[in-house]
Amino acid sequence: MFAESAFITREFREEQIPILEGVTCLSVVNTGTTIAIINGVTIYPTQKQILIPPDGTFSKVKLEVNYMTSESTFAPTLVKKMITGKEHNRILLIYKKLI
Repeated sequence: MFAESAFITREFREEQIPILEGVTCLSVVNTGTTIAIINGVTIYPTQKQILIPPDGTFSKVKLEVNYMTSESTFAPTLVKKMITGKEHNRILLIYKKLI
């Protein structure tokens, strides 16, 4: 069987990430200025993390994203919709999808 796939790169702001279907691999780059916690994995600004390695399978993926701000270095707190002026919540998803 032959399956056609394509790499897709999309940037998302705040918590507007859709459910992804037919995903064969998934990497996340934190392009914002705050710490992102995606499905329990902490990703710091400019850090890239592979969440689904390319193993030949495909699946439906639902990502849960929370952002943190570190107003004090020792006590980061979860951010809910309110962000200070210099902080930005953005992540870049790079994934291969069956088409």
